[in-house]
Amino acid sequence: MAHIDLRELNDDDRDAAFAVVRDSSSSWPRATVDTREAFDAWVAEDRVSARAVVSDDAVVGLAATLDVDGDREILLAVAPDAVEGVATEALRLLTFLEPERPLYACLAADDDPSHAVLAGLGFVEDSRDGDDIVYVLPPTLE
Repeated sequence: MAHIDLRELNDDDRDAAFAVVRDSSSSWPRATVDTREAFDAWVAEDRVSARAVVSDDAVVGLAATLDVDGDREILLAVAPDAVEGVATEALRLLTFLEPERPLYACLAADDDPSHAVLAGLGFVEDSRDGDDIVYVLPPTLE
């Protein structure tokens, strides 16, 4: 498997990250980034922490956490031609880097691969919001 890492999104990563978000089949109900300018403005928001998903030194996606109505939520977009396992590993790394729990994710109901990835990492369905399903990674008991 390729080496997968997350790094702070820098200026050199933005074109590739925007292209993945724009072309992603995943729903991003909490972020509308139709243009590069909208993407740059969204990444610059204080409530957003964006990271490049890197596979063997190439940017293949974007992983972000953001505040939504007082809750912490994750967003992930990975290029469809990325090697298998990139989305799972990127999400695992993101949940490790984001200490706040509960942690939420909102997906289109028909995004079956993403539902499987979330479930595999311990997220459970929390609620339904129209055509979207909200998942939660609850706090762990110590």
